[in-house]
Amino acid sequence: MKQVKVDPNTPQFPSFLQGFNRRWFANNCCVVYLCHTTDGVQAALEEATNLYGGAVKIKCGGHCYENFVFSDKTKAIIDVTGIDAVGYDDAKGYYLGGGGTNWEAFKILFRDYGKVLPSGSCYSVGLGGHICGGGYGLLSRLNGLTVDWLSGVEIVVKEGKDKLARSIYVSKDSIGDERDLFWAQCGGGGGNFGVITRYYFKDLPNSPHSAFITTYAFDWSDLTVDRLYELLNWYKGFAEDTTNWNQFGLFKLNHEANGEIQLIIQTATQGDGISINNNELLINKQSETLKKICPHSGPKSPVIGHGGHYQPDMTVNTINYTYYEATQLLNGSGPNQRGKYKSAYMRKGFTMEDAQVIFNHLKKVPEGLTKSDMKQSLLQVDSYGGKINTISSDATAIAQRDSIFKLQYQTYWAYEEDDSYFLSWIRNFYGAVYKNTGGTPNPKLDETQNVDGCYYNYPDSDLNDIVGREGAMSLYFLQNLERLKKVKSTWDPDNYFNNAQSIPLQSLTEGVKSY
Repeated sequence: MKQVKVDPNTPQFPSFLQGFNRRWFANNCCVVYLCHTTDGVQAALEEATNLYGGAVKIKCGGHCYENFVFSDKTKAIIDVTGIDAVGYDDAKGYYLGGGGTNWEAFKILFRDYGKVLPSGSCYSVGLGGHICGGGYGLLSRLNGLTVDWLSGVEIVVKEGKDKLARSIYVSKDSIGDERDLFWAQCGGGGGNFGVITRYYFKDLPNSPHSAFITTYAFDWSDLTVDRLYELLNWYKGFAEDTTNWNQFGLFKLNHEANGEIQLIIQTATQGDGISINNNELLINKQSETLKKICPHSGPKSPVIGHGGHYQPDMTVNTINYTYYEATQLLNGSGPNQRGKYKSAYMRKGFTMEDAQVIFNHLKKVPEGLTKSDMKQSLLQVDSYGGKINTISSDATAIAQRDSIFKLQYQTYWAYEEDDSYFLSWIRNFYGAVYKNTGGTPNPKLDETQNVDGCYYNYPDSDLNDIVGREGAMSLYFLQNLERLKKVKSTWDPDNYFNNAQSIPLQSLTEGVKSY
């Protein structure tokens, strides 16, 4: 079976019009193509673009920070979730279907080959957009980004109105325009150049044997600006350390309504006695330092399957899991809610002024909401750097290769009538943190050379309103944007693959078709 078409007359149709963010819905969609093969994608893309032009959108996992797929402008959706095979090709290496998810890929690579992707921890995120947007996760400090291992892609392209959609294979060994197209898949993002149906990796990292998961909860009642700054400063040293690349930190700076902020550290090991002993000593040393900063707070034990919530267990500091267990434990996408996100890269660390701004906004409750409404609002600071920063800034489309932190501002809620309250909170928070650089983490305006733009896989349409479309794209791709625009102009000159933050053609004002 190559492809199935569903339309408003089929009972399952409404379920295909919404992704993993209840803010967005494709109200005017006429048809969804459920593709199971590359040939099916090719036929669907040709038919859909002939009928609807650039109002055709591509869907894999469906995690939607913005309405780039599910909006009232969408007329047709090409759904590639049926293309999810994982295996090994003698000539091209390990392959992953563009419609699979993080969890599906992990299970088979781990089970059959003892390999892993250094990719994200949210189980339901689709590989189709995750990998080509950069693909970082809990093993990235140790192994680099997923695109640093990518060796080839199979992609369906539509090079103009008068050319038929076709599939091609491009790789590190390609030359000319095809080599540029491959380079663009290494961080240039999904939905920009074509439909990726298969990813190839000549090699992949070996899976760790096991992993320690260490969790700390710092009670808000024990938190002051000074203590928050001390914790963030400790975390800076953690992220800059060149001897602990096997560790990855998730620092969840939750709103005061949550009751606590949480630091989770995964420490990957190879399972031998020396490795385990050395890592236990390292973790114990880190624990003692953190206890000195917040003496009345303590470690807590993760609860599996509850979307990242934690319960007290003061007798537990660190648990050593098999690596499969560890991945299950931290593998939570949570429920499908309404949400808004923003991002930033940081090269250095937080100042006391930053700590004060963060502290203040994590205590604010927007007018119209109660304090308990803010329990799912936070700033998550992920450790970065390590192996990631050993790659040159132009080797892939990911230009940020000297950052130590990647930040994600997040807020979640249930009801549409509350949209304005939560959006106002996160926008004000973000603007306050980056007030000295024009309201965004713009490195061109940062005299301290600390901030370094934003992450394309955490799209934020608000950036367009602050710095314009071109400015927003520059924040994502920095000096690599011009090369990406050239690739776009070569492979998608009629701009079939478009959204509010898709890669523009050579000019934003000349020759760009709008649908």
